[in-house]
Amino acid sequence: MRTTLLLLLTACLASASPGGETLKSLLQEREQILVRMDDLMKERYKSGLCHWTETVSARLQLLEFRRDHAASLKEGIAFQKEIVALREEEYRVFQKSLEADPSLRLETYRSQEAGLAAKCRLLEMESRVRGEKQ
Repeated sequence: MRTTLLLLLTACLASASPGGETLKSLLQEREQILVRMDDLMKERYKSGLCHWTETVSARLQLLEFRRDHAASLKEGIAFQKEIVALREEEYRVFQKSLEADPSLRLETYRSQEAGLAAKCRLLEMESRVRGEKQ
C-alpha cells in the first residue's frame, strides 16, 4: 500500500511541471520553432544570405523531429522517406560540386554516408512494420 501511494505521488509530481507545461505542449512548441527555422532558412537562401546546406540542415531537423514524435510507426516511415529523398538530393548536389571543387570530397563522403544511414534506418523501420503484421 505504501509503495503504491509512493508510486502514485511520484507519477503526479512527474506529470506536473512549473508553469503548467506538459510534454505535449513542449513538443508542439518545439515543432513550431523548427517550422519557423525551416521557413526562415528557405527565405534566407532565396535572398542569398545562407548556403544551401543550411536549408538542408534546418529541414532535416524538422523531419527528424516529426519522425521521432510521429503518432505511429507508419507515419514515422513517411517522414523517414522524406529524409532519404533529401539526403539523396544533397548527395547529388555535392557530387556535381565535387567536379568543380575537389576540396569538397569530405563533404561528399559525409553526405553519401548520411544518405546510406537514412536508408538503413528506413529499412529497419519498414522491417518493424512487417514484423508487427506477422
